[in-house]
Amino acid sequence: MRRVLPEWSGDPEDLYDYAYPPAPRAGRSPLHLEGAITVTDDWPEIVPITDAELRVMEGHFGEELDELFGPRA
Repeated sequence: MRRVLPEWSGDPEDLYDYAYPPAPRAGRSPLHLEGAITVTDDWPEIVPITDAELRVMEGHFGEELDELFGPRA
């Protein structure tokens, strides 16, 4: 069913009154977790990357890396 929007009153205060909250959806309740979530870190101490990946990161973040670590030698 489509909502019919009210006609604009012409008042500048009415400009921000166009969004309506979404209609409630039927369905089951969200799951509530019992207790804390366990997070494990199984990444190696040094994560290898390829030369191509390094070039992409340097090209994309070059200016930010230069600000952090100084210009390239």
